[in-house]
Amino acid sequence: MYESLLKEQLYGSAKQATRRWWVRPVLRKRETDGAFSKLVQDLEKEDPQWYFEYLRMTPTKFKELLAIVKSKIEKKHTNWRRPISAATRLALTIRHLATGESKRSLSYQYLIGRSTVTLIVAETTEAIWTSMKSQCLKPPTQSTFQTIADKFMRRWDFPNCIGAIDGKYIRLRCPENSGSTYFCHKRFFSVVLMAVVDADYKFQFVDVGAEGSAGDSSIFARSSFGCAILNGTIETPEPKPIPNGTILPHVFVADEAFPLKMNIMRPFPGGLSVADRQKRVYNYRLSRARLVVENAFGILAARWRIFNSPINCKLETVDSIVKACCCLHNFVMSENSQYCPINFVDAQSGNREIIPGAWRTMVSDNWLQRQQRQGANNFAVTPMTIRTKFLEYFNSGQGALPWQEEYLFG
Repeated sequence: MYESLLKEQLYGSAKQATRRWWVRPVLRKRETDGAFSKLVQDLEKEDPQWYFEYLRMTPTKFKELLAIVKSKIEKKHTNWRRPISAATRLALTIRHLATGESKRSLSYQYLIGRSTVTLIVAETTEAIWTSMKSQCLKPPTQSTFQTIADKFMRRWDFPNCIGAIDGKYIRLRCPENSGSTYFCHKRFFSVVLMAVVDADYKFQFVDVGAEGSAGDSSIFARSSFGCAILNGTIETPEPKPIPNGTILPHVFVADEAFPLKMNIMRPFPGGLSVADRQKRVYNYRLSRARLVVENAFGILAARWRIFNSPINCKLETVDSIVKACCCLHNFVMSENSQYCPINFVDAQSGNREIIPGAWRTMVSDNWLQRQQRQGANNFAVTPMTIRTKFLEYFNSGQGALPWQEEYLFG
């Protein structure tokens, strides 16, 4: 008798272990009453604007995306039950990324068990990344880099620029048994998104997953494209003359967090005196070109609002979520003016002042935190010489902008 009572206390009674039902009765109504079957279908037929706000893309783009990832997320029919459709899985995942809505809330809306929602998000974001990275984050060729350089020159008056580099902290809930590994100097848990952005606010390279506490010398150098940039193994165009005839290499622009290299231009250190007019002009011109990466991150956070609060997932899923959002950003950015209307990004006014884009009012202050210094800034003479040549061009008659002196020095 005592033995049976002890077993019941330790393992629960047989009655308690019996499942109440195999599938909750309300979940059986998914195909008729779930959010995808009713709301999403109604929005597609009756209200395209709300459909876009709900899924961040048009019905046409959603169907195109579904065709790409369907084979990776579709489940087989069995004699026991009908599987959740690939379209429902994709819509639920995109809604989660677009709003950061809790999995419990999505469970009620889509009539899917909460644990199943968690599994769907993990599987679908990984499928989006693996299916789309070759299409949406295809490594640029020399021809592509040249096109990017032409756009940077035309839009931001910076010659031979082939991309802007920056890093962002992605907030997350403290991972289990991680201690302070992911606790960054901004005093929250995070992983780092490192990216290179082109002149159209689209990501060229992304690297995700470095611990928030890692810093200074390791994150950029450890990333795949960081290694390629620093080692010179990226297939960039040959050096070419800038408008004043000086032959210079093609470069990426970055802020003071990054090292000065042959192919990375960073600003002169802060605290420049009034006498350092030429250096201040150079820093201004560099910062104008760098606006593309700041705006790309801003658009990403404004459209995929899961970034506006700590992500509550396993680390592997966090990485998949971030990379999937970068793919979706490029995928929708290519053809949809609703995703990034004209006033959504920073622009120049008639007197050349920068007008803040609408995305800045839609993201949290924490998202605006930049990555800290990356690596030593001990540079050789050659990178310094290249920076000096850019400085001379920006202050010359051929390279100076008509308004820059008045804008900077009044």
